[in-house]
Amino acid sequence: MNTLCRVSTLFTALAITISNYSMSDDECQPWIVNEKRNIISGQIICRYTLTSPDEVNSNTCTELANKYEITIEKFFFYNPDLDRDCKNIEPNTEYCVAGFIDQLLAKNGLCGPPHNNATCKGTRKQCCNSETWTCGDTFDDCREGTCYEGSCHGADEYAIDGKCGRQHGGLKCGGKWGSCCNNDGVCGNGSGFCGLGKCQSGLCEKRWLDGHSPDGTCGGNKNYVCNPVFGYCCGRAGQCGMEEEHCGEGCQEEFVKCD
Repeated sequence: MNTLCRVSTLFTALAITISNYSMSDDECQPWIVNEKRNIISGQIICRYTLTSPDEVNSNTCTELANKYEITIEKFFFYNPDLDRDCKNIEPNTEYCVAGFIDQLLAKNGLCGPPHNNATCKGTRKQCCNSETWTCGDTFDDCREGTCYEGSCHGADEYAIDGKCGRQHGGLKCGGKWGSCCNNDGVCGNGSGFCGLGKCQSGLCEKRWLDGHSPDGTCGGNKNYVCNPVFGYCCGRAGQCGMEEEHCGEGCQEEFVKCD
């Protein structure tokens, strides 16, 4: 048998194998290429879908996201018609679990949410300024806390409205908003944002990380500072710890963190 014939036979066998293979409804289904489909810039292009179970409830979105190892935020991103409380999810219905957004190019220099999420990537000025929603290339256009997307640390990493931390998706602070995120989830500078016991992320004062207490005592004549070994709060009695008696009323903030 010549080489061409062998190749032809191999592809025929492969085609038969593929045609006989089927996936169950709860398996991740591949996105089928359709050359005739019309892709609209800015829409989500789904690569894989799944079928929801016969019985659904408000926890189903989280269960599906966990099953396919994606975050619940990404699951809602892929399925924008679903309510955030998941109460409108339907049984035996296909939902997207992997894909991408086919972004509109900001050819006129206008970008971001007010302009159909047009992107500055691929244009002459590649940073989308969240103050003007225009593409730019200056330091201010591309700096953290101002740049929405493009060739920068965008709004999925840095707060563009001064709201940060665990209360706001773990966003960091930077640029005009300040370098520290306080315990209330607000960006800023100074002791109210960066001080001991006040700061949750950013350029926080972290004296307790290198505290030098040798025996769990703190303050007093020796001015010992607490550390992670004994707990970072210095209680009224001069003992380091993490309990209410250490971090609550009477906590000596000058010897590190208090609640």
